[in-house]
Amino acid sequence: MTTQAPQPPPASQPPRTAADKAQRSRMIGAIVIAVVAIWFILANTRKASITFWIVTVTSPMWLTLAGTFLAGMLTSLLLTRTRTRKRQKQPQ
Repeated sequence: MTTQAPQPPPASQPPRTAADKAQRSRMIGAIVIAVVAIWFILANTRKASITFWIVTVTSPMWLTLAGTFLAGMLTSLLLTRTRTRKRQKQPQ
């Protein structure tokens, strides 16, 4: 007859910090925005004429919307990277 040693209680998770909650909220918001944007892009399939100063281009609306969405994401990424770098360079 073998007896097992008592198992230690499972380690409790540390409480979430405000930064963890903020990061989770941003992630959920980004996912919601991406889903809505994809749905909107897929719902608009007609052709659209776009004028860039002098040149007029005709392309499918979904391509135009996808390009605009990606350009906005890239702009946001670049702005947040710049802001983060400025904070890191500041003397404390």
